[in-house]
Amino acid sequence: MKSQERNQAYYRHHRKRVIQRKKQLAIRYGWSYKFEGIFAKGKIHCSCWWCCEKTNRLGFPKSELTKIANCDEQLLNPDF
Repeated sequence: MKSQERNQAYYRHHRKRVIQRKKQLAIRYGWSYKFEGIFAKGKIHCSCWWCCEKTNRLGFPKSELTKIANCDEQLLNPDF
């Protein structure tokens, strides 16, 4: 089975699509940015007090709770 060949236009299209979506989020939240290309990679998240309140209200995600439980278990284990 021949693998699908993807040319440069394919990658340009998806890069443009991702940038546009993240740019709209930035506009909605009122963030300023110098270049559009910063939205090409990485996640967009906010570290403001309003977004941090969500963690305080809803608690940690399950993955974080598991890590905390493992650390507590290691502290209580005398063989460790």
